[in-house]
Amino acid sequence: MEEREAGELEEETAEDLLITGGEYLAEEKYEEAIEVYKEIVKKNPIRPTLAKTCNNCGVAYASLEQYEMAIGFFNAALNLSDYLLDEGISACYNLGNVYKNMGDAEKAEEYFKRGEMIKQEYKRRNEEAQGILSSEM
Repeated sequence: MEEREAGELEEETAEDLLITGGEYLAEEKYEEAIEVYKEIVKKNPIRPTLAKTCNNCGVAYASLEQYEMAIGFFNAALNLSDYLLDEGISACYNLGNVYKNMGDAEKAEEYFKRGEMIKQEYKRRNEEAQGILSSEM
């Protein structure tokens, strides 16, 4: 992926930039991804875009071992978990991994368990919905 100038970023929609940031993450260009995510926040995006941006920005900071910044972004994503497709499961696991890397096993376990609880509830509701849909057909 080619490098983009700041002016180019300003012209793109927040949703387009979210894709660009994801490409930078995949390429392990964490500083570039963070710059893109900062630009998204400036655009005051819709909540789902902001939630995903916060989680992805946390991933970038965690990859750079800037754990305090990562924690802040993962917590912001959790505060917007109603807008995340996975309802915050990945943000919990990401926080668990950050705390594990920081040597705080207790806090890590707390977030891993929280993520697992959300995952089980998510699965239960999906199965319930599928059951309702299949009985209606």
